[in-house]
Amino acid sequence: MTSLDLAESAGTNVRADHLSVQSLLSGFLAFEGFINFVGEEIAPDIWKNERAFFSGDQYRGITGKVEYLFSLFSGVSLKKGTEPYQTFARIKRIRDGLAHNRVLRYSEKTDSERPDFKTSWDDFDSPDKVRPAVMQLKALAELIRIEAVKKLTSYYKTSHLYFHAFEGPIANAQGKEDRG
Repeated sequence: MTSLDLAESAGTNVRADHLSVQSLLSGFLAFEGFINFVGEEIAPDIWKNERAFFSGDQYRGITGKVEYLFSLFSGVSLKKGTEPYQTFARIKRIRDGLAHNRVLRYSEKTDSERPDFKTSWDDFDSPDKVRPAVMQLKALAELIRIEAVKKLTSYYKTSHLYFHAFEGPIANAQGKEDRG
């Protein structure tokens, strides 16, 4: 059962909004990991020293990593004004706001147990809002994967990039030691 599944079952002790935001952030972290994985596959020299490279002005942070990967792809450009990039950018702003939070002082008088003040993540406070957003992250990851495999030639079918983004055998293995 995933956090979003649990959020949908929302019993009295379950905060669907909290689990939804947690799922959104987990999805974003998985996307970041996937970008680093792709970078290691198609630009290992850059990713060998990625902290230094992606701390500069031209390509900075996860946004810079996505932009850099697209700079390596021929015949396709990063369309920042459309989906799935727009959702990626929105989730990144939420992630940054939560990770580098600043104190916001707010007061409200209400009899409600749940005040109605607006947060930056209100647009993602339920599973039905988070699922499409996570699918947009997956779509961007898949677009990047498709372009990345065009750069792999001889070992394409042995690369984990052979599998669709967030699918396949990664981290899903079993084995037995033979001490014969």
